[in-house]
Amino acid sequence: MEPLLDAAQRAAVGAAMRRVADAEIRPRFRALAEGDIRLKGPGDYVTEADEAAERALTPLLREILDVPVVGEEATADDPSLTRLLATEGTVWTVDPVDGTANFVAGSDTYAVMVGLVEDGEPVGGWIYHPEQGRMFEGLRGVGAFLDGRSLVAGVERSRGDDARASLTMQEPRGAVSVRYAVDSMREGLLAAEHELGGYDELRMCAGFDYADLVLQDVGYLVYTRAKPWDHVPGAALAAEAGFTVGRVDGSGYVPAVEEGAPLLAARTDRWESIREVLARNLGL
Repeated sequence: MEPLLDAAQRAAVGAAMRRVADAEIRPRFRALAEGDIRLKGPGDYVTEADEAAERALTPLLREILDVPVVGEEATADDPSLTRLLATEGTVWTVDPVDGTANFVAGSDTYAVMVGLVEDGEPVGGWIYHPEQGRMFEGLRGVGAFLDGRSLVAGVERSRGDDARASLTMQEPRGAVSVRYAVDSMREGLLAAEHELGGYDELRMCAGFDYADLVLQDVGYLVYTRAKPWDHVPGAALAAEAGFTVGRVDGSGYVPAVEEGAPLLAARTDRWESIREVLARNLGL
């Protein structure tokens, strides 16, 4: 089967993300006025950067591939847009500023994320770190890349510019955000923690979490919430790099379904063993 996008189209996605970040996001970083920030819900920030970036990026993506776009901010205004993930053959997803709370706090741990869903499955993902200039790309049938360099589980292991050995004897710890889980789920996650060797905190930016995963700086990720714009890009990238993303109850990841068992992303050869520990302690 031919890849959904050709090489020129794939390059155009990355170019569009960089262009929008330079024009709409980076000039506002650490320069937001009080009126540029508001809350959509408890702890859920939106800024002028989010909204301007999504408005700019949406038509650029449709020029590359003219299919519907399910953007985080557009969906906040029209929740019915998420139905397109199940009813349309191909759909873009956009998270214009992933990690908005970090962005508001002046942390450079934020990302621009674009995903592609085909026939209800994540098949493409682009994650851009504007302040670091890093571009992760994964497309089904093509591969996974960081700034054009191939990423394969068990081969590449680095954070930022620090080169390290390709493998270590000890697997890195997983990253889990226990504090946002409902009480019953929180208890199960805490019960599994010792058996799994302890947890680190998620970065509160899926675009950095999935980057940490494919670079093997964390051993696995567990999420109790699964918004499509947060996970389509990372799931597609991870799959091409030799990782599996699916629900802890054994079902696969379906972008159109936000509720359900926690989402687990891990290296494919370790995914089932981690899933079994989590499922047992969560009663799934």
